[in-house]
Amino acid sequence: MSARVLRDRQQAASDAVRRMASPGEGGSEAALVQTKSAGAYPTVASAFFACSPVRIQGAEVEGAGVAFVPDASRTIFAYNLGTKAPPLGTRVIAHACGGRWTFRYDG
Repeated sequence: MSARVLRDRQQAASDAVRRMASPGEGGSEAALVQTKSAGAYPTVASAFFACSPVRIQGAEVEGAGVAFVPDASRTIFAYNLGTKAPPLGTRVIAHACGGRWTFRYDG
């Protein structure tokens, strides 16, 4: 077997081990989202809510105003871990957790 093949196999094994590392080491992925209706909007807290990712636009200088621009063409479903159902159109920070998106809204 050539040295190149062995190096490629070692690199692949190292990459696999790195992917298995605890997700808490680097933190979880987070996104600003805005709740929306995708049929019947939930009325209870412990439910999945349809959400659109939100872009923040504006000058990056201290004290400058911003514009929140939801991407209505995309929908993600995020589970509310909080105690109250957010009103339609509420912006929340959603976190990736075990392959699902979650957020907490307590009113």
